[in-house]
Amino acid sequence: MTRKRLMMIASTGRPFREYILADMSAVVDLILVDDRDLAWQKPYVSRFRQADPRDPVAVSAIARAEAPDGLVTYDDALVEMVADLAAELGLPQAAPAAVRRCKDKAALRACLDEAGIGPVQFAVVTDEQEALAAAEDIGYPVVLKPRDLGGSIGVVRADDKEQLLAGYAMTAGTRARFSEIDGPAGVLVEEYLDGPEFSVDCLTWRGVTHPLFVAEKVLGLAPYFEEVGHFVPAAPHPDMDEALRLVREAHRAAGLDDLATHTEFRLTSRGPRIIEINVRLGGDLIPHLGKLATGVDLSAATADVAVGREPRLAADRSRVAAVHMIYPPHDMTFRRLRLDRDPGRLPGLERFETIVPEGRQVRLPPNGFRSRVGYAVITGADRAECLTRRAAVEAAVVVEGETL
Repeated sequence: MTRKRLMMIASTGRPFREYILADMSAVVDLILVDDRDLAWQKPYVSRFRQADPRDPVAVSAIARAEAPDGLVTYDDALVEMVADLAAELGLPQAAPAAVRRCKDKAALRACLDEAGIGPVQFAVVTDEQEALAAAEDIGYPVVLKPRDLGGSIGVVRADDKEQLLAGYAMTAGTRARFSEIDGPAGVLVEEYLDGPEFSVDCLTWRGVTHPLFVAEKVLGLAPYFEEVGHFVPAAPHPDMDEALRLVREAHRAAGLDDLATHTEFRLTSRGPRIIEINVRLGGDLIPHLGKLATGVDLSAATADVAVGREPRLAADRSRVAAVHMIYPPHDMTFRRLRLDRDPGRLPGLERFETIVPEGRQVRLPPNGFRSRVGYAVITGADRAECLTRRAAVEAAVVVEGETL
């Protein structure tokens, strides 16, 4: 049988994304468009076309010449361009308007509020005085965030006017530092949502949204929202079924279909509330954790959907997988990440990886975000075993460097 051909737009982030190319290449022939020479991608790529993946004219010309069966990207900055091109070429993909709606956190918030799906007070502001007025209207604490960045970059909680002014200056300046693509203007001010935070990776195929695995977030470095770890599956919670119902309703309200999504939500004292829907595969290795825990290969399923083929979503195991993000204890010039013992003495340690080069300056929020120097992936037969194994790995980690 002839294999389907899937065009991948950009392939950044080997430590966190290589598994995606590996899993996709098992079910389709990958055509990669990127501006850097092939390196780690070589084993997974059937054809390579060198071009700026952020140039819609160049990417469109390549797509028309290659005539793939589908288009896909895991780069958050490129999801709108890929949706537009897929629509032009008549390829399977969510509607561009739905992708744009989710990419703009304020537009999605308005859509969900209008549909009565877990209403959250919010405002879009363009200066400090508007931010102060919005916070007074909403009531402290509030959360400030850029409208279209991912990974909790630039997101901060403010409990009073002084914190709000400092937070606004930081958030407003973050977008220019972390994105090369123009986005919607203004800063989003939202009511603070209490309770534990989770994410769910879904696949929507022909109008049906399938929540595949829920990850329990471990947050740190308050008042910022750095994601320092994840567990799959999450611990049981009485409101989880209601949360997943809201997630399915939110996908319908947003008009999403034929794609993978990564939805973040909180189980608050007033019930579940959706934070955002990311119209791409989840980051931080969460789909990989899902595969380790359940056997569901979301990357391969995403490739199937992108080429118009029914995905395979049956689970074949029940384990627990976690990722522990390793941060420096303070701002530093990074030198080395190591374990203080033989990895063979750490049961369940699936992967231990350094992700920044020696000599890199690493700064914690608010001077830097996603300030990880490495990560560890750990598995266990159940939650208790995984927690115990994760704690042992965390205790063995040594980060070396000079204080800045």
